[in-house]
Amino acid sequence: MNLTSSPDPRITTADVMATLEASGKPLREWGVAADGTPLLSATTGGDRKPAIFITAGAHCSESAGVHASLRLLDSLDTDREIHILPLRDPIGFAGIAHCLSVAAGEPVEACDPEGVLDFLSRNGREIWRGGDNGLFQVGEFGFIWTPPRPGLESFWEEFGLLGRLAREEEELLQPLRGRSIFLVNATSEIEGAGEIGRCWHSVLSAQGEWLHLNRFFGRADAPPEVAAVEQAIREIRPGLICDLHEGNGQGFWMPIPRPEQGADLVLDMTRAYFDYIAERGFPVTDYEDWQKTDRIGAPDPNWMLPEPTLPGMFWLNQDLRAEGHNLMSFASPFGVGYGTEAPMIRPLEMRVDGITEGMRAAIGVWEKGD
Repeated sequence: MNLTSSPDPRITTADVMATLEASGKPLREWGVAADGTPLLSATTGGDRKPAIFITAGAHCSESAGVHASLRLLDSLDTDREIHILPLRDPIGFAGIAHCLSVAAGEPVEACDPEGVLDFLSRNGREIWRGGDNGLFQVGEFGFIWTPPRPGLESFWEEFGLLGRLAREEEELLQPLRGRSIFLVNATSEIEGAGEIGRCWHSVLSAQGEWLHLNRFFGRADAPPEVAAVEQAIREIRPGLICDLHEGNGQGFWMPIPRPEQGADLVLDMTRAYFDYIAERGFPVTDYEDWQKTDRIGAPDPNWMLPEPTLPGMFWLNQDLRAEGHNLMSFASPFGVGYGTEAPMIRPLEMRVDGITEGMRAAIGVWEKGD
C-alpha cells in the first residue's frame, strides 16, 4: 500500500495486515479478533521511555485513523519507543460479506444493501422487525439492518434503535447476549466507510448491556478485541496514548480526559494540533456545532464540556456517560489519554491529513514537555 499517495477509501483488513508485514518493523500479536484475525502492533522509533501508543480502527467505519496511524508508523522521527496498533476491529473493517460469511460458516456474496437484507431474511432468524428496520441472528452474530440514508443518519438510527431495544426488550434480545451485533448500512455515504465495505461492530454483554469496541476496558467480560488492547496498555505502560477517531460535526474536535496533573501540557499539545488544522484551512467543530450533531443521549449532558480558551477542545468525563471506561479513560493512570475526532462528512484525504499531521505536531509538544 502506497502511504504517500491519496488514501484509498477501499482499504481492507488484508491491506492493513500486508502493510504491517511489509513495514520491516517488529510486530507483536496481542490477541485475535472474533474471526481469528490477529490484533497486531508494530514498534518503531528508539528506546526512550515512557513509550507512545497510537491506535485506531476501534470503529471500523472510521478509516481515516487507520490510514493516519500507518502513515505515522512510516514517518514519525523520534528516539521515543512507539507502538502502533492501527486496526482494532479487523472483522468489521473487512465488510458485511466477510461478517456474514463468518456468521454463516460459508462464503456469502453481498453486493448491495438490498441483497444483504434478502440474505438476512432468508437465512437469518428474525428477532425484531419494525417497519423497514430489522434485527436478525445468523449463527453466533446479530445484524441490524436499516435502509441506507445520507451522512450519519443510518448510523444514528441503528445506534439509537439498538440502545432502545437493549433497554426495553431485554427478553427479546436474550439470544444475542454475549454476542457481537453488527450495524449494516450505518455509514453508506461516508467516503472510506463504504456502503457495505464496513460493518460496525457492537457487543451485547452477557448481562444485556449494549456497548462497542471502545468500551469494556477493565472488565472480565471484555470482547477479545478489547482485551488485546488492554493487555498492550498494561504491558507497555505508555506515557502517551493516542486514540484516533472520527465522528459527527462539521470539523475537527478533540475529546480529552482532563489529567490530574499536566493539563497545561495537554492544552499546549492541542493548540499545536489545531494550529495545523488552521494552517490547512480545515474546519473546526465548536461546542454549539457538536451539540447540534450529537445524538448519543447520555444520561448527563455535561459529560463533555468545552475548554473556553480553545475552540474544538472538549474535556471528556467518561464517568458521566455511564458506560464504563473507553480506552483514554482506562489508560489515563498510565499516561496522557489523547483522542481525535475528524469530521466524517468531509473528504477522506482531509481527515487523514488533519489527523496525521495534527497528531505529529501534538506528539512533538508532548515529547518536549515530558
